[in-house]
Amino acid sequence: MVKLSCPKKSTMPQKGVATPIITYHQMTLADVFTETQEIFESDKPEFLNLLESSIDLSELIPVSFGNHFYASTGRPREYLLTSLLWALIIQRIFSIPTYSLLLTLLEYSKDLREFCDFTKVPDASKLTRFKQEFINDLQVFFDSLVDFTEPILQEIDAAKSIDVCV
Repeated sequence: MVKLSCPKKSTMPQKGVATPIITYHQMTLADVFTETQEIFESDKPEFLNLLESSIDLSELIPVSFGNHFYASTGRPREYLLTSLLWALIIQRIFSIPTYSLLLTLLEYSKDLREFCDFTKVPDASKLTRFKQEFINDLQVFFDSLVDFTEPILQEIDAAKSIDVCV
C-alpha cells in the first residue's frame, strides 16, 4: 500500500530554546482519495452555484456575438450560446486538455450538464466548429470576461496577502 505523509509542526525544547521539528502523520492513499472525493462532491455544486450567481454570461456576451451566433441559418440552433460558452469556461477552469475529456465529464456529471444547460451533450466536432466559426467573437468575449474577473481576483489576492501578514 502506498503511504503519503503530511508534515505537522511541533516544537520541542532543546536546552531552553524552542526549535520547530516536523513530525509526520502517515496517511494512506485511500485516506487522501476519500478526503479529496468528499471535498469535490460537497464543493462542486456550491462552486457551480457560486459561478452561476456571480457571473451573468448574457450580460457579458457582446451584442455582435449574440447577433452573429443567432443569425438565420435556416434552422434553429441546437445549443444555446451560453451553454457552449459555459462548457468552454468549465474546460479552462478545470484545465481539461481535450474536448473529448470535457464531453466525457459532461456526459457523466449531471451537475455540470445542468450548469451548462445541456439537455444532451454536443459532440467534439460541434465544439470545434463553434470555435472556428466564432473565433473573433470568442476573443472579444473572453477579453471582456477577463476585464470583469480581474479586479475580483486582485481583491482576493490582496485579502489573502493581508491574512498571511497577520
